[in-house]
Amino acid sequence: MPEHTERGLVPAAALDETGAAIRIGTGGRLTLSGAVPDAADWFAWAAGRLHGLRVEPVHGEADVAVRTGADLSEFASVAPATGVDPRPEPGADERHRLEVAQGRALVSSAGAEGAFRGLTSLVQTLSVDADGNVWAPEGVLVDGPRYTWRSLSLDVVRHYFTPDEVRRVIDLMALYKFNVLHLHLTDSEGWRLESRAWPELTRPGPDGVREYYTREEFAGLVAHAARCHVTVVPEVDLPGHTRWAFDAYPELAGGVEYPHPRLRYLHPDSEPARRFAGDVIAEFAEAAPGPFLHLGGDEPFGMGHEDYVEFVRLAHRLVREEGKRAVGWQETARAGALGADDVLQYWIGAPDEFDPEAIKRTVPEEFHPLVEQAAETFRISPGDVPAATEKGVPVLLSPNSRLYLDRPYADGCADPAQEGDRGRLGLPAYPPITVEESFAWDPAEAAREAAPGTVVAGVEAAVWGETVTGFGDLAFLLLPRLPGVAEKAWTQQRTGWADHRARLNGHESLWEALGFANHFRPAT
Repeated sequence: MPEHTERGLVPAAALDETGAAIRIGTGGRLTLSGAVPDAADWFAWAAGRLHGLRVEPVHGEADVAVRTGADLSEFASVAPATGVDPRPEPGADERHRLEVAQGRALVSSAGAEGAFRGLTSLVQTLSVDADGNVWAPEGVLVDGPRYTWRSLSLDVVRHYFTPDEVRRVIDLMALYKFNVLHLHLTDSEGWRLESRAWPELTRPGPDGVREYYTREEFAGLVAHAARCHVTVVPEVDLPGHTRWAFDAYPELAGGVEYPHPRLRYLHPDSEPARRFAGDVIAEFAEAAPGPFLHLGGDEPFGMGHEDYVEFVRLAHRLVREEGKRAVGWQETARAGALGADDVLQYWIGAPDEFDPEAIKRTVPEEFHPLVEQAAETFRISPGDVPAATEKGVPVLLSPNSRLYLDRPYADGCADPAQEGDRGRLGLPAYPPITVEESFAWDPAEAAREAAPGTVVAGVEAAVWGETVTGFGDLAFLLLPRLPGVAEKAWTQQRTGWADHRARLNGHESLWEALGFANHFRPAT
C-alpha cells in the first residue's frame, strides 16, 4: 500500500471503533450523495483546501453518503448535550454516526447539523497518497457534544482583523466543532461595527485606513458562520472600556465628574450615556440573528457600586427590549440583573489574582489610586459565580488560567525562529504555562470550584489582542491550544494529554492549509 498520512480525530469521539485506513476514493476525487447543499458545498471546499481533492455530487451510490432522518435510538450510546443552546433555531441534535467500510463512508444523523459534524470528522481524518488514492480509518464512530455552547471569543479591537481573516478563524472553528464566535467589537481602543446613530465611533484611524466592519461586511460574516453552523454573538462592552466612545463624543459625560481623567465610563445620571446605550444595543441586536447579545460589564474601574448596578440593569433591560437574551462578564452578577434565561461569563480564574503591589511597581505614582480601585473589583470576584448560581444563572466557563489563549507559552520552541514570537506574544502579566498545562483542566471541576451547583452553559476560549500585530501572531497564540479547548467542550469522556497530543499529529498540515502557518511548534 502506498504511504499516506494518518491523523487522529480531534475532539475525541464518544465511541471510536476505527482501525487502519482503507481506500474510499481514487484519482484525487470523492463522490458525495445525500448532503444538503450547504453541507455539500462546505465538504467540497474543505476536502479541496485541506487535501487537494475534487468532490463531485452524485445521486445514488457514492464514496461518501449522507443519511439524515435517522432515529435518535441509533445514537443512544451517546448522552444528549447539556448547557445553554446558543443557536437561532435551538434544539437540533448534533449526534451522528460515521461508518467506513467496504470502500465507502456513510454519515448518519437525525438532521443537517449532525450530518455536518459527521462530515467534519471524516474530512479531518482523510488522507491522500501520492497516487491520488483517498483513505479513511475503517470502522465506526458514534459521537455528539458534551455542551451545546462551544465558543471562541475574538478580540478585533486591540488588533483589527479583516473580514477575510475572520472567515479563516470561522473555518478553523468549524474544523474543531465550535459553534459560537463571540466577537469583542468595542473597547477603549476602537469600535469595529459601523454605527449609523453615532457615526464618529467608526471614524478612520490616524492613517486614514478604515478598520471597522460595514453592516454589509458584518452580515457576510454572520452568513458565512451560519453555513458552518457557527452562531455569531456580538459584544458591545458597557459601561466601562469606553474611552474610544468618549473621545468621539465627549458629551457622553453629561456633566458627571470622574475620579480621574483616564477613568471614564457611562454613568446612569448622564442622559447622553443612556441614549447612547439604547442606540448601540439596538444596532448590535439588529446585526446578528442569534438569541444572545453580550453586554460586556467587565472591569468597571472607579465606578461606584450603585452607579454600576443601575447602569447594568439599564443595559440588561435594553437588551431584553430588543428581544435578546444577555451574556455578561462575571462582574455583572453584582448587579443582580441576569436571570435564568441569561448567561454569566466566568473569567477571573485562580491563580491569576490581581496583584496591586506588583503593578504599582511598574506604573507612575499618579496611577496608584487607579490600581487600588481596580484591585477592589478583583478582590470581590470570588463572589460573582456563587451570586449568579444562587439566582439560577447558567455560567459560561472562560477561566483565564486555562482558556485565555493570549497567555505566554512556557514550552521551548522546536523552531528557533519562533523564539522571538514566544518572547513578545502573550500578556506579560500572565505567568507562562505549557501547552500540556493549558489542557489540564475539566469543565465540571472548574464549575464546582467556582460555586457548588453551578449550571454550566458551555465553554469559551478567548484570545485578546494587546500583543498581536498581525494574523501570524493570532495563529501562534491559537494553535495548538484551541483544539484542546474544543476537546474539553465537545468530548463527553475525560481524555489524557498523551492521547490528545498523539491525535493532533498530522493536524499541522490542516492548519497551514487554512492559512495558520505560524502556529506554535513546541519543543516537546
